[in-house]
Amino acid sequence: MKAGHGNVPEGMAFLQLVWEQEDDCESKTDERIPTLGEKAPLCLERVGTVLSFLDRMASCWWECRSNDHIVEYLCGRVGSAARAALRLLRFGFYDESLFACRIVGEVANLLHLFCLDKNALDEWKTPPEEHQRKKGFAAVEVRKKLEALQQGPVIKEDRYQLLSESVHVNPKTRPQAHNVLRVPMMGGQLQEQGLLLCLNEIAFPLSCAVYFGATLLDYEDDIKRPILSSAIELVEAIGKMEITEVGNYYRWVWSNRQ
Repeated sequence: MKAGHGNVPEGMAFLQLVWEQEDDCESKTDERIPTLGEKAPLCLERVGTVLSFLDRMASCWWECRSNDHIVEYLCGRVGSAARAALRLLRFGFYDESLFACRIVGEVANLLHLFCLDKNALDEWKTPPEEHQRKKGFAAVEVRKKLEALQQGPVIKEDRYQLLSESVHVNPKTRPQAHNVLRVPMMGGQLQEQGLLLCLNEIAFPLSCAVYFGATLLDYEDDIKRPILSSAIELVEAIGKMEITEVGNYYRWVWSNRQ
């Protein structure tokens, strides 16, 4: 333990302090979720079911296709990013949780493209050069390819740009300002609006990714059917608090408090 000037904690003392704050935020979050109406606790439960399926999909639980396992690895990437987003949510790091949601959304769009265009999957797997793969399958290029196929991407440009704001700083950046007054914070503090926003932003791309992943893996019907059903059930449990509408939500809350 080390105390700094004026008994301000530094070193391990500071780390211990903020870890205790994060643990407290996690406990308060877990206590709060069951009280947030019907959808939020149901959404969290169904997220758990989808993550369970993704874990099995990524690890060849039912069968091993004995190939390159590219799709399985993508399912594992989705599962780990979504679990990280949930963990960050519970610690009050909502900006960072949204960053992880962006990763889930990118993979969901990619899996969607592979479902519609099998040649795209072959092209993605066997690029002449690494830089060509990145250029042809960057997030914006994947969205353009889906639009060219007359299939809108599940993560559209407006949602992607808003999620990106949690990554790219600008003069208007306010860390962890997920409250009506837009008061910035440093994490480790429960904010109900941030909780609901991140939960819904995890759930939406996650449901899409598991649906497309199971479609690509082409399991037998008795395996595929409950996976696809879990994706649909998760969508049905998503609340109205989403990143493309969060500004309208705050304005509505503020106007009703006057």
